Amino acid sequence: MHISDTALLVAAARAVESELEDGLVRDPYAARLAGDRGMALLRAGSLSRWRSFGVGLRSRFIDEFLSSELADGTVDCVVSMGAGLDARPWRLPLPEALRWIEVDFAQILDYKHGILKDAAPRCRLERITADVNDASERGRVLETALSGSRRVLLLTEGLLFYLPGETVRAMPLETRGCYRWILDLSPQTAFLLSLGGDSMRHANDLRHPAYLEAPEILKVIADSGWTVAASRTFMKDGAPFAVTRMTKNGWLPDPKTPRPSADDPAGVWLFQRTA
Repeated sequence: MHISDTALLVAAARAVESELEDGLVRDPYAARLAGDRGMALLRAGSLSRWRSFGVGLRSRFIDEFLSSELADGTVDCVVSMGAGLDARPWRLPLPEALRWIEVDFAQILDYKHGILKDAAPRCRLERITADVNDASERGRVLETALSGSRRVLLLTEGLLFYLPGETVRAMPLETRGCYRWILDLSPQTAFLLSLGGDSMRHANDLRHPAYLEAPEILKVIADSGWTVAASRTFMKDGAPFAVTRMTKNGWLPDPKTPRPSADDPAGVWLFQRTA
């Protein structure tokens, strides 16, 4: 599995969730972006219905934080670092004057913009080809964003838990000029691997050997002058959605299925600068 396959897989999960009457996300572009390969990858994975639910939940929480932060017009630029196949510039009701900068490898951005060439973004969309593990390229991205904007919101979805610790430790310091930061945290590795399945193991193999677990990421960010403005965790805030989905479909909880602890920080977090 290549990192681009994870982008296809996530798009496929959004597509499946979007088709449900009670879907947690509405992404009319997800199926096109996932393509046959993405849908096949999703179907081949274990617990695919919960994978789609999890991706939908993450998308919903991020969408809600974004909508709240953009509501009063204070934020005039969003930098989506490691944008992947995210279609928010096309699918969300964004302010026309908002500047949205997508950052990722050329092959991913070229693929996405090729698929969506006939769709019009709802904001001022820019794209920058960069390797987020390269400090000089991260600096170029941030300089571009900060030089033409008043208040920048950084978005890192599905990114930090793949990166080496060195990169994660550097980013909170490098982004001190940003106003807000929306990020997601993954459940800890031991739990993910306990779920089994080749796709889960292959996805984990894509992580850098020196990656940081969710509690470590939170500490690194907090120690770098950022404070938590809000959070929505999957275990606490996501539980009502899971219960509703299970009740509607008659799904019975499997006592053999591993579960993270109640205080697991996995979820979506909104940070603000304090120093």
